[in-house]
Amino acid sequence: MCRLLILCCLALGSVFNACADDRIQHGDWSSQFSEGMGEVSTHENGGSMFGMLCKDDSCRYYFANGIDCEPGNNYPLMVTTAAGALAFDAVCDQMETANGGVLLYWFNESPQLNAAFRESTAVGFAFPMTNGQFRTSKFSMKGYGEAVERLVNGLRAKQEAEQNPDAADRT
Repeated sequence: MCRLLILCCLALGSVFNACADDRIQHGDWSSQFSEGMGEVSTHENGGSMFGMLCKDDSCRYYFANGIDCEPGNNYPLMVTTAAGALAFDAVCDQMETANGGVLLYWFNESPQLNAAFRESTAVGFAFPMTNGQFRTSKFSMKGYGEAVERLVNGLRAKQEAEQNPDAADRT
């Protein structure tokens, strides 16, 4: 079942690739826009995925590591950054893709978390297991700042075009 979840998560990236208006690589991160959403993401050797999805003036980070979860339940995460270790709860929620639903661990973005990620060259996730062990994932942050900047600017431009469609016609 874990392998199925990993494959679904990797398929999520492929779905965004196939549907994306434009996908750009920024170091180890990518940014793309699709169906009114913007996403930045990175992968760890095909085993884990970390990213941020923005829609309707709201952004959330997601994390997937191949471990099943129950939708709506909270799961503890520990993230290590250049600013130190941060502990918080992530909520298991399903994201619909063209290949069906994918379960991801979602957590809210915040100025503190955004700054910690931006200042880090790598971040590590520690996920507690029921057997007393931890599953760890490490992600390069090379290109994160550029990917997020493109995401924010792209969503801002889309919002401005929607609010003032006449201006977009004149360009």
